[in-house]
Amino acid sequence: MVIKPDEAEPSVNLIVRPDESGTGLLEFLSSYLINESKISLRRLVAWGRIKVSGSPGTTGRTVWSGDVVSLPPGLAPSPPPPQTMPISVLHEDADHLCLNKPPGVPVLPGRMGEGAEFYRSLVALLNRDAPAGGPYVRPHIVHRIDRETSGILLVAKTVKAGRALSGLFEHRQVEKLYLGVLEGVLPQPELTLDIPLARMPGSVLRMAPDPKHGKPACTRLLLKERFGHFCLVEARPLTGRQHQIRTHLAAIGYPLAVDDLYGRRAELAGADYNSIVGRAAVRPQERLLSRLSLHAAGISYRHPVSGDAISHAAPLPHDLAAFLDLLRRTDKAP
Repeated sequence: MVIKPDEAEPSVNLIVRPDESGTGLLEFLSSYLINESKISLRRLVAWGRIKVSGSPGTTGRTVWSGDVVSLPPGLAPSPPPPQTMPISVLHEDADHLCLNKPPGVPVLPGRMGEGAEFYRSLVALLNRDAPAGGPYVRPHIVHRIDRETSGILLVAKTVKAGRALSGLFEHRQVEKLYLGVLEGVLPQPELTLDIPLARMPGSVLRMAPDPKHGKPACTRLLLKERFGHFCLVEARPLTGRQHQIRTHLAAIGYPLAVDDLYGRRAELAGADYNSIVGRAAVRPQERLLSRLSLHAAGISYRHPVSGDAISHAAPLPHDLAAFLDLLRRTDKAP
């Protein structure tokens, strides 16, 4: 964000419309300055650079119909950048949408703006029919899935819908279903893992079992398909701890087939696979799976506004489907 000196050019005034009356100042600014981060907008307000009907605004200010919101010189509404990557939409309505996120892309950009292509493309998608000059739709990310995990992601279009969906997650009123390919075969068809988790000492990312100080974490596992040295499981997290499924699977000795943090490898090459199955099943140099073998396959919840029951399913991406096909051909259960 670059703000020019006051004398460089006149400020831009935004008039609050009747349908925007009662909106928080920060929310109002976010809907017009779609290319600015909320942190930047909050700073501008805190520094007194945003005026509301001639007086400096505050972060807790509410704007009403007819209010004049004055932006500092050099700052004006601008359209979002063009969409640069395809986004698979499973469901969309006026309040929210359900996406099938591809593997390998983070949901939100990093602190320095890295990994922003998915988020920016999402902004472009939501504003494909937006009027010139705004207001624009800013996506409200109500939950996340890991960068390397594929599958279902819910995104709210409004603050109201975002708060409602966040409340559902907070009160465990969202049912999530994951599919994972594990190394090894679970010894029983169903298993409930009730293992408290805490952040691993000395790590800002990894979680670890901690029966004494950890927070409650529960995952239900269902064996879906058995192979000779791998298995496909359905995992339903009943709590929402970071890396919960990955940590629980590693804790019982059946990690995901590919997991750079909690498993045995960051990718599965042909040589690794041949070693595991005990024969030359594929070319040693072949890269079979290059990311986390986990997919967010299903979700059930209440609509954030109507309250209607909703369920969505995301098909397996090509890489996991191809790997399962390989297992069915070359690693059959005894």
